Formats: sequence, C-alpha cells, structure tokens
Amino acid sequence: MVKAISSERTRRGYALLLAIIGVALLTVMLTMAIPLWQTEIKRDMEEEIFFRARQYVNAIEAFQKKHAAYPRSLNELYEEKLLRKLYSEPLSPSGRWDLVLQVLPEGGEGYMVVPEEAAGRYLPTSIIVGVCPTTDDVAFRIYRKKKRYNEWAFYVGDSPNEEMPEIRFVGRE
Repeated sequence: MVKAISSERTRRGYALLLAIIGVALLTVMLTMAIPLWQTEIKRDMEEEIFFRARQYVNAIEAFQKKHAAYPRSLNELYEEKLLRKLYSEPLSPSGRWDLVLQVLPEGGEGYMVVPEEAAGRYLPTSIIVGVCPTTDDVAFRIYRKKKRYNEWAFYVGDSPNEEMPEIRFVGRE
C-alpha cells in the first residue's frame, strides 16, 4: 500500500513538472512572436498609408475636374462626396495628415508640406494637391528614396517610379 501511494505521487509530480515546462515554453515562444506580429502590423499600416493617401489624391483630382479648381481643405472633399470618409493617418496618434501644397507661379515654384491647421496662410499663393504622413518613424519600405514616413508626399501628378522632388517642410517642430 505504501508503494502505491508513492508511485501515484511521483506521477502527479511529473505531470506538474511537464505542465510547468509546457507553460514556460509557450511563454518563450509567444515572447519571440510578439516582435514578428508588431512588424507585420507596421507593414500593414504602411500599406494603409498608401491606400488612404491615394484616396485623397484621387478625390483632389476628381474635385479639380468637377470644379476646375482645387479644394480649400480635406473636409471639402468629403462634403462634395468625393471621399467616403475623412481618413486618418494610420501611424499617427493624432490621425492627422500634413497637406502637400503646390506653390503657384506668382508665389515661386515647387511643393511644400504644411500642417493642415496652418494651410490657410499659404492658400492664397498655393493649392492643395495631396497629403503627407506626420509620423516621423523610419519605414520598412523606402518610397521614392525616402526612408521616413513624414518624407513620403502623395500628390496629384506624382510618379512612384521617380525620385521625390525637392519639398519644403514648413511649420513642423
């Protein structure tokens, strides 16, 4: 009888030990998987930046064709029903985009990126032609030879195969 009790305790002890080892292995494996999941999520967010930015560019092009003018704000694109919704910038905690403005010939030439709330000051001498992410993280993808998200400008007439033109960044901290 003593031997039977001892054998049962030993089996329970091994079962408990195996359960502890199993939980420890599972914890280690999950800990190793977290960075992979985070990387995959960030890559998905990069794709989402492209999708949402293209929605704005397409809406600006449609607005220009419809009105022979450019919008005064992103909200105007939504009000004209050229966007299903105002898309937030997926990697930015605030969700806001900076605006890409094309400087009109009388004001100089080229492109500038300004925060949306400061755009009104530049609109007399420029037009809204696109959006730019505000997140300054280093991207996985290099887009038009730019490595940071906030250097990626999406605008009417851009070409993904060409190098990003010289763009002035105004009003960023």
